[in-house]
Amino acid sequence: MIEVAGLTKRFGESVQALAGIDLTVQPGEVVCLIGPSGSGKSTLLRSINFLEVPSSGLVRVAGKRVGFREGGGRDRRLGGRELAAQRAEIGMVFQLFHLWPHKTALENVILGLVEVRGMALADAARLGHELMAKVDLAEKMDAYPEHLSGGQRQRVAIARALAMRPKVMLFDEPTSALDPELVGEVLAVMEKVAAEGMTMVVATHEMGFARRVSDRVVFMDQGRIIEQGPPEQIFGSAQSERLKRFLDRVLV
Repeated sequence: MIEVAGLTKRFGESVQALAGIDLTVQPGEVVCLIGPSGSGKSTLLRSINFLEVPSSGLVRVAGKRVGFREGGGRDRRLGGRELAAQRAEIGMVFQLFHLWPHKTALENVILGLVEVRGMALADAARLGHELMAKVDLAEKMDAYPEHLSGGQRQRVAIARALAMRPKVMLFDEPTSALDPELVGEVLAVMEKVAAEGMTMVVATHEMGFARRVSDRVVFMDQGRIIEQGPPEQIFGSAQSERLKRFLDRVLV
């Protein structure tokens, strides 16, 4: 479902955020990215969604090159409308919620359906009601973001991404901005989405979630994949010294 090949990303002359990433994700697979801050997890996710333009390498989602149209021996960068349509297939949930403050929770969820998908408002509202119930917020549909907790806002953001019926979901440390007592409600919704067979790549500091939900854990450091494998291998018999040091610090 996702193919990343030879992906590099530089910021200026001195910062290499990604240093040759090769990664494949199978349909329905849940992959958790772990590693220290600054290891490249967020940049990798943003590159998969073409929010960051790779310096070199390529990304394909469902067989299609992300950000470019291939053919005739020449790659053409997609225009704004084409890129928006492609991004609609790749749901992304960020650390911060990025909800429209002047729109209700339901309006935030259905906006993309109406504006990007061209769905009739009544049909979009019906789907929005279903998704708000899925994230356990049926009673908050008419609430504005300022009247929602951080965990509730993040669940609205998940519902908004799911509304577009994406082929994959990317989560960029979705609980890192939340109070500890609100983390569980967001992780529970993510587990529900994973259980329904969604292809997911999750950058997270929640080691319990990674151990419990992921099919594969990928440890990154300094823009590289250092080690990857099933959670029982990564957390139970790490091979690299760098991963062992990382786990010694976070599993306390």
